[in-house]
Amino acid sequence: MKLSGENIMLRPIQSSDFPKMIDWTNHQEIRDFCEGNYPQSLAQCQEWHQRSQSNRYQERFAIVFHDQVIGDIELDQITWRSGDAELRIRIGEQGLWDQGLGTDAVKCLLTHAFFHMNLNRVYLKVYVDNLRAIRCYQKVGFKKEGRLRRNSSTTRFREIFLMRIFKNEFARRHHSLQTAG
Repeated sequence: MKLSGENIMLRPIQSSDFPKMIDWTNHQEIRDFCEGNYPQSLAQCQEWHQRSQSNRYQERFAIVFHDQVIGDIELDQITWRSGDAELRIRIGEQGLWDQGLGTDAVKCLLTHAFFHMNLNRVYLKVYVDNLRAIRCYQKVGFKKEGRLRRNSSTTRFREIFLMRIFKNEFARRHHSLQTAG
């Protein structure tokens, strides 16, 4: 399945994407802002990819811009009964940061989540010092819902915002996207 945004495309992750994904996982600045357990070797990638393909509580996509894989995005912890899921994204190509591609990818995935998967709420966790990501999420319509502190390997504590968006909020804000995708 391929999903189209304004400037990006989301498509299933392929084994040819693994080397870039490993590079992003092993890049310190990217890793500092990512929540999640991303694979660090080809063997881990293959196992991670196999597990996710058979997991009905997860959907993962590569983010493609001008035929180049620039990141990945996923819905995880999908709870079909209540219609909830957790969103994670990373744009691994630093030269493409601050160009609205993450916002485009999030809008594209939320359109799919709300109008094709029939989910009701998507939530996420973001470090409070990840201002770039927070701006992206707020542009799409996510609202801060809470704050928590976590132990960190580099500092004693690190604060995280919990953010969420409901289907009806997204529909009001982006009504032209309801039939897209």
